[in-house]
Amino acid sequence: MRFLLINNHCISDPTTGVTQSLRTIMTWLADAGHACHILTTARFESERFTIEEHLRNLGVAMPVVPGASDRAVVRYDTGGVPVTLLATRHNDETSPDPGEMQQFLGLVADLLADFAPDQVIACNGHPMIQAALAGARMRGAVTAFAIRSYGYSRAHLAHVDHAFTCSQYLSDSYRSATGLISTPLEPPIDWATVVAPVESRAFVTLVHPAPHKGLFLFARLADMLGARRPDIPMLIVQSGQSAGSLHAIPSIDLRRYPQITAAPPVPAPADYLALTRVLLVPSVWDEPFGRVAAEAMINGIPALVSNRGALPHVVGGDARDGGGGYVLPVPSWMTPDTLRLPSEAEVEPWYEAVCTLWDDAASYRAVTDRAKEIALERYSEDVSRQRHVDYFTSLKPGATPF
Repeated sequence: MRFLLINNHCISDPTTGVTQSLRTIMTWLADAGHACHILTTARFESERFTIEEHLRNLGVAMPVVPGASDRAVVRYDTGGVPVTLLATRHNDETSPDPGEMQQFLGLVADLLADFAPDQVIACNGHPMIQAALAGARMRGAVTAFAIRSYGYSRAHLAHVDHAFTCSQYLSDSYRSATGLISTPLEPPIDWATVVAPVESRAFVTLVHPAPHKGLFLFARLADMLGARRPDIPMLIVQSGQSAGSLHAIPSIDLRRYPQITAAPPVPAPADYLALTRVLLVPSVWDEPFGRVAAEAMINGIPALVSNRGALPHVVGGDARDGGGGYVLPVPSWMTPDTLRLPSEAEVEPWYEAVCTLWDDAASYRAVTDRAKEIALERYSEDVSRQRHVDYFTSLKPGATPF
């Protein structure tokens, strides 16, 4: 079969889980003997990346554009899959640039004619993605759409044959809200980018300190640990979108604790998991999946997750009931829009869990062993690879997700 992936987000962006997931899917389909191609743009999760710097890091030259109005078209490979990248400059999907849309859709038309895909896989709500799906359907290609977040409507899926999500939780949420029938496929995880050495695991780590990821709960917990347990070092791994958030917390200045370290975004999860002894995922929104918790489990790192969204399922339930992590409560009043700190009493279960894992070697080892078992059963490359290849090669035209 011939597969074309269309996405409005640079497919080789190393800082976002969605593109990592889609990139791995295409690599696995290519490894299974299918012809694959990716059409993408220069949109990045982090503003610290520019397309010129990114391509230089990949050893790819930016071609010269003769026309002032056209954007460069760059061709390279990722994971053995050919990529066509339009070097867009206007990457805000709420105000698309007409010229860039026209050029992107011209590339879509060329690939539909020349590459002639049997199936087009797409992601993102940008208007040009919907137009591309309409064109693919007109040419008889099966269309599949990746749903990794909330907010997609029937209009976004008007030209979609099949929808797949990242969790049973997200599939259930959409079916309840809109009637969407979708297939839950837990995202593929490239273990080569995740498996980390164990020698330097010394921190309690939080990734992406943003309000919806539990920044304010974490701030209270960090203050409690900083004051009561200065022997427990903490690492905060910022993302492109969360840099500076740590300095916007009212009433708490984490800079007064020398055992708390902030780090910039890193290219691969293994870079911070190599330093992590316990992972915190205190999300206050309904996480569609929770990739970082699954990546920790692969390494046997205990993940302390909130009881929101898909997170309890990702870790296989609470370790005290046979699961692979700790599932801990978040105050019911906390939402992604709440900008106030919980009390120490409300965060005490998180504090006690961290201290138990830090102080009790037997408890730590038990959670580690169970986490590895669950990760091998559910997130191993062999299991996930077969599941994804079977799904995409089974899709037929003429279906509807509603």
